[in-house]
Amino acid sequence: MIGDGPKAKRLRKAAIIAGGTLLMLALVIIAGFFISKSMRLSLSMRQHATQRSAQLQADGSLDASGAAAVTGVRRGVILDVGASVRQWPELSSREALQLLNDPGADDLMTAMYTWANDTVHITEELTEALLRRLLQQMNEDEPDSGQVMFLPRGTNMTELTGMFVSLARDVLAYLRDSRSIALLRLLRDFARRGAMSMSDVDPDVLQAEVTQLLNVSRLNQWYGSTSKKDTVETQTRPWRTAATAAATQGPPQLLLGGAAAGRRMLSVSQATQLARADTNARHLLATASIPVIRTDQAVKQLAIPTASDLLTLQDMVCAVQSFSPTGLKGMLMPSAAEMTSAGVDDTADAGKAITCRLHPKVGTFHHDGVRFKPVVIPVVFHCQRFMQGDVLQPPIWNPQEAGQNLIDITNKFYEGTGIQFKLQEVRSDVKKHPYLLLSTLDDWQSCTGNPSQETAGFPCLQETAKFPEVAELAEKHVVNVLIGGSQTPMFCNTTASDAVCTTLYYGYTGSIGPWFTQASATWREGLSEENWIVMTWDFFAPEVANSKRFWDGGAVTLAHELGHYLGVMHTHEGAEPCEGEGLDKADAVPDTPVNRQVEQWAAENNLAASLASWCSDFRNGKQPQPKDLLQYNSCKMDGTTDNVFNLMSYLPNACNMMLSPNQVARLQWAVATFRPKMMAAYAV
Repeated sequence: MIGDGPKAKRLRKAAIIAGGTLLMLALVIIAGFFISKSMRLSLSMRQHATQRSAQLQADGSLDASGAAAVTGVRRGVILDVGASVRQWPELSSREALQLLNDPGADDLMTAMYTWANDTVHITEELTEALLRRLLQQMNEDEPDSGQVMFLPRGTNMTELTGMFVSLARDVLAYLRDSRSIALLRLLRDFARRGAMSMSDVDPDVLQAEVTQLLNVSRLNQWYGSTSKKDTVETQTRPWRTAATAAATQGPPQLLLGGAAAGRRMLSVSQATQLARADTNARHLLATASIPVIRTDQAVKQLAIPTASDLLTLQDMVCAVQSFSPTGLKGMLMPSAAEMTSAGVDDTADAGKAITCRLHPKVGTFHHDGVRFKPVVIPVVFHCQRFMQGDVLQPPIWNPQEAGQNLIDITNKFYEGTGIQFKLQEVRSDVKKHPYLLLSTLDDWQSCTGNPSQETAGFPCLQETAKFPEVAELAEKHVVNVLIGGSQTPMFCNTTASDAVCTTLYYGYTGSIGPWFTQASATWREGLSEENWIVMTWDFFAPEVANSKRFWDGGAVTLAHELGHYLGVMHTHEGAEPCEGEGLDKADAVPDTPVNRQVEQWAAENNLAASLASWCSDFRNGKQPQPKDLLQYNSCKMDGTTDNVFNLMSYLPNACNMMLSPNQVARLQWAVATFRPKMMAAYAV
């Protein structure tokens, strides 16, 4: 013990001073370590950028100024670690409220917060309540609001009300895309006050919107335009920059315009390539598509049957029953007369409650030395951004949560396939990952899947994939998903002349592997610039499409593109509409009925909104009847209907619910055949 004497006090004082000195020394050492680390990081980032620019300039992709020579897209400058980079605060924060109350608040910021606030507060239930009141008021002889609104003469109010009310969850997106002012203002006021007030709405604008937007034909057109996820344009598409293409005999191309619609799967069309073993089994002599396994073998071996018949309406409804909170309770098969009238084969179950047949337990593909192993594949999202002054755009408030929701819902779509996904990382920090930063809004919009930016978008995406930080992931067989571009009015010119915004693909798969009819000659597993997916920011942001509020449209798009990435194509694929059957179909999947693009055909026949309504009611547990689906037979094929729930078709978001057994078999075959390293790395 030191004690309490003078000597002891001096010793204590000396000990305190010594301790303080040691503490200060330790703090200096720690600070020096982090400063040194920061400086090294900054130097490393600059060196990385310099090396990358030199590399891209050497192969002709960038000019000396740092601009993308071929694409016309410029990357942002490398930011110092201490550079000022702001992001608008989260919607619910005190800082956000203060910014919005500022009289000088930025218009874009105000629009963004209003958009996000609408997503939170304008619920499906609230929208339904307002629609009922509004339409009821217009149906009364003496409206009590002081304003009289009229619908076009002959409008069936019962049909109109039923349609819009059943689609209440989609109405917010419909009004947004239609650039509504008055009706959207009514919804916001109703959400805030709980009452419908028209005092703040221009009556002429409101009347114009009521006439134009509360219209089933207009609604059909909207569903037709918003269901398309990626490209089906009949045009030649080069897949490398001009610099690299010039060094070869020419870039790999998709099928020529007029010859095919977009990308087609490998298929076998020659009868001589088929050998019939018996009435239930056909084995292909070529490896162009999945072989067919005998049904009895499939049952015994618990394998996925690849020779199953076309799915019937009953099969399809049974396949999606888990998406309804009430299952199939109260739902009846169409009567024999209804089936016959629609050209659909009558069954013993006609007119009865739906009962679902037991199918062989889903197993794994194994044939002729090709064996699939179940996998859990990692995914990394790369959120490209740009600077608006010192504000980083677009806002990405909860990147991890947004990415996880995409993965969780995608896994539900792939449940039972032997393929699942896991979120490895969401990259949105442009200081940590400088390659994410583009120079301007125009650059950000151009670096997308977009036919109007043919010489800019696709080469830019490939160059992004070439960055070492991205390429090293691809070499490890991680799926890289690039995020960028938007169709929202915050980032779009709202005029029809804005080619980027009006032709932007929701998603696109930059992987043209051997499972396509005209594969890239340079494709290989793990080559980054030929293995990527792109999605718009709209489908990553919960405020726009990535949430249950919008039927998880973001996950629908991701799951659809992953299908292409791993080996399946559109159900409507083909050089000509409705061509082929069985393995001769362009998607090489025997159990998916041939169909035209469902959303286009349904919109042309004023049936798109009805389909969306059926699916919305089903997923809300309201027991719509399967007989109403008999009219969806776009190819007028005897004995069947379109698969209006298939993830690889173009459908309203609410309708995307399933992959067929043969699609699953093809996915497993393609992964085992063309991505064996991925399968080996992530087998479970």
